[in-house]
Amino acid sequence: MAPPPPPPSPPPVSLRVVVLFLRVLTVVFLVITVIILSTNSVTIDSQGTVLKYYFKDVYAYRYMFSAAIIGLVYAVVQLFFTISELATRIKNPINYQLDFYGDKIISYLLATGSAAGFGVSKDLKDALLALVALDSTDPVDKFFSRGYASASMLLFAFVCLAVLSVFSSYAISKH
Repeated sequence: MAPPPPPPSPPPVSLRVVVLFLRVLTVVFLVITVIILSTNSVTIDSQGTVLKYYFKDVYAYRYMFSAAIIGLVYAVVQLFFTISELATRIKNPINYQLDFYGDKIISYLLATGSAAGFGVSKDLKDALLALVALDSTDPVDKFFSRGYASASMLLFAFVCLAVLSVFSSYAISKH
């Protein structure tokens, strides 16, 4: 009877450190996105009428916020698993599946959230400036600039997760 095959060797330490670094970056980008979006509001004074808008008044910003929160929860869970794996040098076989599928699904969620944020920031800013006679465009510019900033942070988080997705594809093919 042949001896059982040896257990697969863990990835090199440098790769695990890169994965940890990318997971931390993802969490940081998502936290920044949530902070920027949740504090984004504007008061518009148009010919004596005062209008107050919050990020939650724009559906695409709500979607972007939801995508960031879901991504943040996933990223924090994965960060704990990555730290645990780095400390114990043992990876649970189920984590390979979670990494593989989770990174792909959440990265696409972040990409669509970012795209929605960029799209609505561009379209609504142009429409608002064309339709409403404003005393000053500075508050509107600031509101939509924060929309662009949060969409950019979400895009950076997507890039980190996309790279992690490549690493998880590589890891699952070895096991």
